[in-house]
Amino acid sequence: MAIRFLTFKKIVSELPLMIKKIILFVCMFLYISANAQKKESLPPEGFFKCWKASYEENNEKTKFEVYRPCTYEKFGPRMFRLEIEFFKTGTCKFLQVGATDLHYYVEGKWSYNNKTKVVTIIDDKDVMTYKFKLKKLTKEMMKTISLN
Repeated sequence: MAIRFLTFKKIVSELPLMIKKIILFVCMFLYISANAQKKESLPPEGFFKCWKASYEENNEKTKFEVYRPCTYEKFGPRMFRLEIEFFKTGTCKFLQVGATDLHYYVEGKWSYNNKTKVVTIIDDKDVMTYKFKLKKLTKEMMKTISLN
């Protein structure tokens, strides 16, 4: 009794055409579904840059918090202005104030829920630092509502 080894090519060539079509359809469906989920978890393209808090434009009544690109030049004088830079890799860095009022950057990670439009920022110690809902995004302004 001889042992017969089948190669993948041999197995596929012996399958009926209908089964091949079904397998191909299932593989395509899984591939498309996986890619759609990846795209869903990304915020809009203009999100990936450095943003500074524009406290002067915040609206107490609507609870909106406004951020402008870090290159924005019309900020008023202030002791501290939050600055967050988002990278497509899922990482970010943000400015913190130390105990002696020195400012320093903290590395972190961000996540985005496409359904709720919520951005969550985790610091380098895995502590949730910021959480906000993205309400409006243009290349010159990001408007959020804090969920902290």
